[in-house]
Amino acid sequence: MIKLRVPATSANMGAGFDTLGVAVGLYNRMMIEEIPEGLEVINKNTQSLIPQDTSNLIYRAMAELFDYVGYEQKGYRITQDSQIPMTRGLGSSSACIIGGMLAANIISGRQLSYQEIIHLAATMEGHPDNVGPALFGGFCVSLMDDDKTIIKSTKLKSHIKFAVIIPDFFVATKKSRGVLPSKIDFKDAVFNVGHASMFQAAMLTCDMKALEIGVKDKLHQQYRKSYVDGMEDIFEKTYHLGSHATYLSGSGPTILSILDGNYDEFKAGMEEYFKTNGLEWKCMILPIDNVGAVVSEI
Repeated sequence: MIKLRVPATSANMGAGFDTLGVAVGLYNRMMIEEIPEGLEVINKNTQSLIPQDTSNLIYRAMAELFDYVGYEQKGYRITQDSQIPMTRGLGSSSACIIGGMLAANIISGRQLSYQEIIHLAATMEGHPDNVGPALFGGFCVSLMDDDKTIIKSTKLKSHIKFAVIIPDFFVATKKSRGVLPSKIDFKDAVFNVGHASMFQAAMLTCDMKALEIGVKDKLHQQYRKSYVDGMEDIFEKTYHLGSHATYLSGSGPTILSILDGNYDEFKAGMEEYFKTNGLEWKCMILPIDNVGAVVSEI
């Protein structure tokens, strides 16, 4: 039996569309074992519904790797206990893909390196900025270049925490990507290149003032805000409570704020804001996960 723990991830990170991502302390825990035949899917979290057949994403990721290395599939028992809310912009699909592929790689004889696995995972996901931190942890800069995926992961200092602000509704990634323009102005591209670069430098040096500037975006958030009622007001409130950078996590609708102190005060302030405005949102303060996916054989 293979036991796995894969972290939630937050991607796009303001100006870093499809490039910047970070792993946070919320997890999908899985146990996967090969059985003579069939497929058994056991969901330990009754708050989430996951497919029980071959459309299950963990199984599909396993099958993708098995096909790639030419391993003849048998039967599998997949037990999943995930804390990561689905379709909320916190990398729930990437956690499943990374977990499934890591397990399949062990089952099939460890034929692939992590570099090969991450490219296979990014190809299946369609972008690398969630699967990168899900596998390697930390703050990641990711890109896909022809037949390879390059991930550079950096460990962040533990005092940096993430306020994950989760609504009571979801937005499908496909739908959220559908509102993005097919072309952008050259000046907007230059704006995002500069700001994404500044964001990366600020994260690596813990320059909170530069972080607030670097997080600004002109590629995706302005188009996606129509799916998140009151997004701009929530952004404003987070900055009032001490956020150094607030952005739409992934394709949304979760909003994430980066903090370096006053964590309890921030959480209490946001909860009071939600209560006052009749919003069924919740706020969690999560640490950085500098480790990434953890795998053990039982």
